[in-house]
Amino acid sequence: MEVIQVNNLVKYYKTKKKVVKAVDDISFSILKGERFGFLGPNGAGKTTTIRAILGLLRGVKGEITILGEKINPNKDTVYRNHIGYIPGELGLEPEFNAIQICKYLSELYDISFNLDEIKNIAKRLKLDVNRPIQELSKGNKQKVGILTALMGDFDILILDEPTAGLDPLIQSEFFEIIKERQEKTSCTVFICSHLLSEVEKFCNRVAIIRNGKIVEISKISELKEKGLKSFQLEFTSNAGLMEFVQYLESQFPSASVKSQSVNRIEFLITPENKRNLLHDISEMQWAGEYIKDFNINNSSLEDIFMKYYEIDNPEEER
Repeated sequence: MEVIQVNNLVKYYKTKKKVVKAVDDISFSILKGERFGFLGPNGAGKTTTIRAILGLLRGVKGEITILGEKINPNKDTVYRNHIGYIPGELGLEPEFNAIQICKYLSELYDISFNLDEIKNIAKRLKLDVNRPIQELSKGNKQKVGILTALMGDFDILILDEPTAGLDPLIQSEFFEIIKERQEKTSCTVFICSHLLSEVEKFCNRVAIIRNGKIVEISKISELKEKGLKSFQLEFTSNAGLMEFVQYLESQFPSASVKSQSVNRIEFLITPENKRNLLHDISEMQWAGEYIKDFNINNSSLEDIFMKYYEIDNPEEER
């Protein structure tokens, strides 16, 4: 079952000087129980897409279907009760503490929540639920946002940069909490995050959005398989390495060097060039010596993402 369907979504912003195509005719769908990553730098259109789905924007064109029901985000509101949401920018009542905010939102949206479970999540996130919001750091305010998204057994979790401001240990704990919630409720997770290493481990499938258009939708395993290949080579001497670098630059100018030391190098190369390169590094000598060791891996999600954006320079969040 497709839990979220977006068809031909369009949102333009008009300024005095130009029309900004924040989201430019995009379509995608997310299956029940899926972990779907929505990737792009600031200005790509991620937040605009989420806000359009949630009915937080005017002047949006296209069709949106949630849990099998076609909805008008600016008129329909009941569907939002099925969605736990962490916005990119939190707006929290400064005098309330975390529990008071959860109680307020539960009454506002007429949903129940398990106080003991909320306190347990807060404990795992190392959040003091008794301190008012105005006394909390950015990271701790983000933890309150996480609590509000998890206070009900929602069918869908929409998480816009949910780990912003969290330290690495808490980031890891957050993803464990989401995994446990999904195992418990079979909820669907739609996540935007700059933590590509975590997205790579957590998500089943991703969409990459660039300048308001989706340029790739794929399972992560398939994306990595057809993406760039990562070569790590070790030479017996620096002279051998330098000779290889000259060879790489002349024979494979599109190769991208990630790191280089005295006798080691790591670089990315396209799949179609892998076979020829593999033959040469196995058969040729470099400064009179065969290569000492090598390793080949699929490139990381971050490498693939950067390839799509190597010529981009976005200016503002959309």
